[in-house]
Amino acid sequence: MTTAKPPYLTGHFTPITEEVTATNLTVEGTIPPELSGRFLRNSHNPKPGITPTHWFKGSGMVHGIRLR
Repeated sequence: MTTAKPPYLTGHFTPITEEVTATNLTVEGTIPPELSGRFLRNSHNPKPGITPTHWFKGSGMVHGIRLR
């Protein structure tokens, strides 16, 4: 018997296991000059091997991207 993962642990909600700092990325097209700043998202990110019983239980992580 297999148990399906909760929807908050699949797709674009899948936990991130690595921290990545990427700089000097290639841009296809142009970034509008008005689009300059940071986007931060604070959300769940359970540790590997741990399946929380609810979205708001367990470990979290601040995900961010900076555009300039």
